[in-house]
Amino acid sequence: MPKEKIIIVDDENDIIDLCSRVLTFEGYEVKTAHNGFEAIDIARSEYFDLLLTDIKMPGMTGLDIARTLKKTDPNMICVAMTGYGTIDMVIEALKLGIDEFITKPFTPKELSQSVSKALEKVRLRKENYRLHSLIPLFELNKILMATVEEKEIFQQLLEISQKETRASLAAIYSKRHKLQLFYPPEETTAPALQQAYNQLAEMTQEQNGQISANLKNQDQKHQQLHSLLAEIKMNAVLSTPLKSKNKTIGTLILARQDGEFAPSDSEFLAVLTGQAAVALENARLFTEIQNAYTELQKLDHMKSEFINIAAHELRTPLAILMGYVTVLEDDFTEGEQREYLDNIMRNAMRLRSLIDDMLNLKHLESGEITLTSIDTDLSKVIADIQDDMNLMIRDKQLSIQIDIPEDFPLLIVDRTKLDLVLMNLFHNAIKFTPDNGTILFTAAVEGDEAVIDISDTGVGIPTAELEKIFDRFYQVEQSLTREFGGIGLGLAIVKGMTHVCGGKISVKSKKENGTTFTLRLPLDNRHLGKRILVL
Repeated sequence: MPKEKIIIVDDENDIIDLCSRVLTFEGYEVKTAHNGFEAIDIARSEYFDLLLTDIKMPGMTGLDIARTLKKTDPNMICVAMTGYGTIDMVIEALKLGIDEFITKPFTPKELSQSVSKALEKVRLRKENYRLHSLIPLFELNKILMATVEEKEIFQQLLEISQKETRASLAAIYSKRHKLQLFYPPEETTAPALQQAYNQLAEMTQEQNGQISANLKNQDQKHQQLHSLLAEIKMNAVLSTPLKSKNKTIGTLILARQDGEFAPSDSEFLAVLTGQAAVALENARLFTEIQNAYTELQKLDHMKSEFINIAAHELRTPLAILMGYVTVLEDDFTEGEQREYLDNIMRNAMRLRSLIDDMLNLKHLESGEITLTSIDTDLSKVIADIQDDMNLMIRDKQLSIQIDIPEDFPLLIVDRTKLDLVLMNLFHNAIKFTPDNGTILFTAAVEGDEAVIDISDTGVGIPTAELEKIFDRFYQVEQSLTREFGGIGLGLAIVKGMTHVCGGKISVKSKKENGTTFTLRLPLDNRHLGKRILVL
């Protein structure tokens, strides 16, 4: 149903009554007036889409009413009712923008059709404006999508708006971006013009809305604008704010030497500046993200360099320390001194483990790793690791159980990386298993994969934390970090190296009920070659 508002003006009550009944029945909201003065008073207090008026009326003609109302609302639709007409009257009516004529006497159907036709014309006109505005908007969108440079966005906005509105001059001011752009560019040499545009920009920001004025409007409200127009020798000006998140970030100013800006220009610029403001905000966010990413890269590089340098620098004094402890162990095989040496060696090995983790992390972050392929006896690998960890095992009096079938095949695998994975898992199990606990190694073959389980009777892991334990520097609980030490790299390295070797790692655990890590590796990794690491 139509929702337009119509004001009917006629000095004959019968005509008013007929028109009001017909149009109200059609769904329009109708107000009536018996003369032009009454109609103008009503129109000053509320908005109307259409004026339906008799031409010949005492005091003020229908054309006078249309002329007066169109001064305040140029978009008002006008339908004239007349019993007769001359060529001069028709010409004057057309100049005023009368959209339809209806000849008295008329039927209700003819009235309804004339009003509907006039409204449809305006709808089509508005639709044409919208379609017309889509073309430059589409062009601007292509440019906005292709650039994140704020100045280029401003420049395209300036040129498109000037071209589509046929403005003589165009300018953009943005204090936030410390920017002033003019089109044509040579206008930047005119200080008076720059000052006038500056004033217009400030007025637009103060009003917080679009400003439109021309020299024909001589009312008091536009007096300052008229002075500016005279100063820059222009006939009309249209100034539109660029708003982002309800804040004005700039002003687009257009001026014409001859003619005026059409109402459709105002609508077009409102949409265009809105689109540009979004693009500018996106460009700002992109720049911030890019800067943050660049800074993050620098910090990441510094972190990697620090880890690399620190790890290598620590290795030398640690090697000397462990060497002297080994020499002293030959002299002190028992007693209090031997206990001291064992404590020194145990903590030296903890420090070596931390350094190895730091270097392995650096190795993983390089992103590209080459695998070797050699025949490897899993039982021998685990036995060697157990020997390396023997001091820690003995200190906690742990029971180590190994259940690997005698016919378990040799693995064709990168021995160094397998050692690293199993060493970290073994060390992790020892660290979190209380005194007199048990660690169990089992292995089986499933298809073309080796399935290795490392189980312990340790403190376990809460179910909610299981997905996070392979993250770098992650610790399940701060209290565990203080009690058991470490920096949270071991399992991250296990995951990364397992992926490099073409395998998968999973975990099952419940708090206070122990943990089982399951490692799946191909029996033969010769097909892998160079691997690109994705953590």
